[in-house]
Amino acid sequence: MYKIFHIKTIDIVAISDLRLNLPSLIKQVNKGFKRIIITVSGKPKAVVLSFDELESLEETSEIFFISQVAKSIEKSKEQIKKGQYITLDQLEEKCLE
Repeated sequence: MYKIFHIKTIDIVAISDLRLNLPSLIKQVNKGFKRIIITVSGKPKAVVLSFDELESLEETSEIFFISQVAKSIEKSKEQIKKGQYITLDQLEEKCLE
């Protein structure tokens, strides 16, 4: 099932602070749909987000991908109807040139 998430805040936390406060940070992420950027030596290296939000992002990505594939297939069908294509043999010849 699709869920809509509103990101309230994005915190930046050093990995040393993450280790000390992990249970509390996990609770915050799951309760308020907060994202936490984890830094190592001051540089962003990872993000902590809720499992539900991750699933939602993956589902959205999959829907977008399927939509783009469908559009690409329709465009290909139109190109074939117009004769705008090359055969596999022609492609292999071009690659060997």
